[in-house]
Amino acid sequence: MTRNVSILLREGRILYAGPRDGAPDVRDPEVVELRTLTVVPAMVDCHAHITGTGGDDAHARLQDPDDVLLARATANAGLLVRAGVLGIRDVGAVRSANVRARDALRARTDAPYIVAAGTWIARRGRYVPFAIQVDTADDLHAAAMAQLDAGADLVKIASDGATGSAAHFTVAELKRTVDAVHARGKKVAAHSQGFGARVAAEAGADTIEHGFTIDAATASAMRGRATLVTSLSTAQAFAQLEIALPSIRAAREAGVRIATGTDAGGAPPRFGDFAVEVELLVRAGLPPHEALASATRVGGEVLGIAGLGTLSAAAPADLVLVDGDPLADPSALKRVRAVYRAGTRIV
Repeated sequence: MTRNVSILLREGRILYAGPRDGAPDVRDPEVVELRTLTVVPAMVDCHAHITGTGGDDAHARLQDPDDVLLARATANAGLLVRAGVLGIRDVGAVRSANVRARDALRARTDAPYIVAAGTWIARRGRYVPFAIQVDTADDLHAAAMAQLDAGADLVKIASDGATGSAAHFTVAELKRTVDAVHARGKKVAAHSQGFGARVAAEAGADTIEHGFTIDAATASAMRGRATLVTSLSTAQAFAQLEIALPSIRAAREAGVRIATGTDAGGAPPRFGDFAVEVELLVRAGLPPHEALASATRVGGEVLGIAGLGTLSAAAPADLVLVDGDPLADPSALKRVRAVYRAGTRIV
């Protein structure tokens, strides 16, 4: 926590952030006094499904008609920014509706930055039926390339299924596709609630999604290679925290980079409750400053948007004002009082 700070915004970027007495002189600035609030960087949800509703029938609602999905994406965008979430990575939508939602919302300042994975890819009959179904390594490679050709920012592959399930692909099968995606300058996110996490990490996947059954050996395989994207909100909804929390601790002890996700829209969690994920990371053993970094700076790095989730010169002028000190009380992140995106107040 730093006090007596000035932040100067210009043309959508942060021009200065530092001691109040060191701010550069500017002509006729608009001055906003925030003496009772705390400024934090834009928050980032690295695992969400913006076309979904969340709730007990989340999977059914993900399969609604396209016009419903796109209208819902716009409504969810509003919920996200009001919660201070200004960047999301959408890791799966039927018929790549997330890619169309990304394009439709790109020019709007009242929506988050969106990085979209298109449609899930999975071993036939082993994952959700609305994923792209593949049988062989050749099929997997072809499906991944087709997603990129259709405009996806990354590729999402289910390396396993439900919590505790066996891996659905071998390292060799996954590595061929991961290498091909990397050759095109893109990344691979691996759904890994079970024992596919180690296989995905050894194959070079960039992120391990969920990671509910990470042990010390898997964490060691991930260190320096794959980022763990949490979804503790989902684990809590499914009464699996007793499994998921030790996995977070194993990852942290091994030095694995951790970013926050919620699975909002694709599982019981709903949009607008992002701060719960940060509280659960603290419960898992992360100091509040590390949990906040996972929810801001690290998330921006995972999305690949320079400066997102930071308060530094030249970064995007994306700020969230909360009531309270999130380093003393993570629940302060629930008390969003104002949001600036690209230098414009939108909440």
